[in-house]
Amino acid sequence: MEKHGAELLLQRMLGNTTATFREGQWEAIDAVVNQRRKLLVVQRTGWGKSAVYFIASKIFRDRGAGPTIIISPLLALMRNQVAAAERLGITAETLNSTNREEWQRISDKLLQGEVDCLLVSPERWQTRTLSKRFYIL
Repeated sequence: MEKHGAELLLQRMLGNTTATFREGQWEAIDAVVNQRRKLLVVQRTGWGKSAVYFIASKIFRDRGAGPTIIISPLLALMRNQVAAAERLGITAETLNSTNREEWQRISDKLLQGEVDCLLVSPERWQTRTLSKRFYIL
């Protein structure tokens, strides 16, 4: 995907038709999506790291790739990120300590290809059962 197409996704995600990438955001998306490189982005709070991984996730899903699993330590941030993902047309779910009764339903949806992004708390991902189950994805 070219930068312009990714920037349109950014604008959709932010609900702002004049939004543009911050320095380093497009380069990170390009590295992952087009160059298929592994990448670690370390930036300050508010820089837009979630825009990078949601836009990359959207592009990959549109190309037929499997779901993205995101490890996120903050429950409040997970809720905000689900809303941001939805603005991009991404189906996002969370697995954490507050929704134990939904874990099986969400896991089944993920394995059936009905979830684009899964946000998981580190302690939940750490369980052998979960990481082993999703290794097949």
